[in-house]
Amino acid sequence: MRVLLLNPPGRRIYIRDYLCSKTTKSNYLFHPIDLLVLSGSLAEEHELTVIDAMAERLTPEASLARVRSVAPEACVMLVGSVSWEEDRAFGAALAREGVRIIALGDVLHEASEERLREEPWIEAAAHVFANADVRTYLSGEREGIEDMTLRDGDGRPRRQQSLEPRQRRGSFRIPRPRHELFPERGYRFSFARERRFATMLTDYGCPYPCTFCVIGTLGFQTRPVADVLEEIDFLRARGTREIFFLDQTFGLKRERAFELLDAFAERGDLSWTAFTRPDTLDQGLAHAMRRGGCHTVILGAESADETVLKATRKGYDTNAVRQGFRTAKRAGLRTVGTFILGLPEETEASLEHTLQLALDLELDFLSLNVAVPRSGTAFRDSALKLGLCEAEDLVMDQGGADGFLPSRTLTSTEVLRLKRRFNRRFYLRPGYLLKRLRSIASAYELYAQAREGAALLRRNL
Repeated sequence: MRVLLLNPPGRRIYIRDYLCSKTTKSNYLFHPIDLLVLSGSLAEEHELTVIDAMAERLTPEASLARVRSVAPEACVMLVGSVSWEEDRAFGAALAREGVRIIALGDVLHEASEERLREEPWIEAAAHVFANADVRTYLSGEREGIEDMTLRDGDGRPRRQQSLEPRQRRGSFRIPRPRHELFPERGYRFSFARERRFATMLTDYGCPYPCTFCVIGTLGFQTRPVADVLEEIDFLRARGTREIFFLDQTFGLKRERAFELLDAFAERGDLSWTAFTRPDTLDQGLAHAMRRGGCHTVILGAESADETVLKATRKGYDTNAVRQGFRTAKRAGLRTVGTFILGLPEETEASLEHTLQLALDLELDFLSLNVAVPRSGTAFRDSALKLGLCEAEDLVMDQGGADGFLPSRTLTSTEVLRLKRRFNRRFYLRPGYLLKRLRSIASAYELYAQAREGAALLRRNL
């Protein structure tokens, strides 16, 4: 079968990724990990094509022309809450061309049967990309499907689940993702030290119960070390040594992590960025990551308010946050601190304390997200009960291009205003700018940092 993996077009740069869609906060765009992971499985049985209209900056008209040239029999299409109205229009246009559409994205994570009743252009919705469900469905089988929303013979949708998402445990295997099918140009990553980079997963889901994050609702599984190294060595053979690991907490399984890191160090030519938690990053792990080629670590600080950390079930306090960032610095790792603004408990005073914490941590980079009630999260349930959003609210953006959710004391407009002001106060300090210039290691990095900085400033004026 001719199968298309599609990241559809949009007016803005949308990141539809891992059931977490958003606008880019500066100019970055990494590879859509959902489609990457699916590519290995589908390429084994089908004639597979990839169109990433975001990376290629295709208009809807140009995207539709490309799809016609491929003439797919089936299409796996990403959708997102951030771009839902645009995605609906483009998906309906594809369906009128006779293309079967399997949709995947955060807006379908909850109430998927209702969404499919409203959207006849969606034939089925996939809820897991790190298994064989889509391949099984395309083969005409339904028996072995773990979790998809399908249509019965009369067209009525129903969710077929043989396994609850949180029950996904242990390991999973996928055929090597087909990086070679994705565009060579168009992807940009704020922290990459080389122009050419790849995006990878070594695990799936997350075992932590953070209330605002959908990935903690997906269970937690790891890939075999040998499979990860096979993918890395394929990338190295193609000349790609810069990697962005999208694992939510790199190093969580310590024995496995050190096995991976020893193998990275043996190769000696990798350069990479990863997420982890402040309370996971101890001295041994940090130094092993640095030896294995890691140059930048992204840590969730989230808030300086202990009440907020407790309410969101982060599982650590600000002392652990401070210790994690100190550990990273001592190991020679650059640090990115992620913070979330506009949770119900937030006030302007608590947000000022959060900014001060970001300054005290001496971050290399600051990443501010706004709170959005993602489908399937405990935070959405709480926001609905508090009357901060409505069940019909589907279009939302944690990147904060537009305000969405108020706190109990701040309007959504005020949250957005504070986000922009905090970005300016952090990034426009003369001492910080001088520090960034002194850390530049190459002409490409100078160009990339200037590009990302200019885009960030435009969005926060």
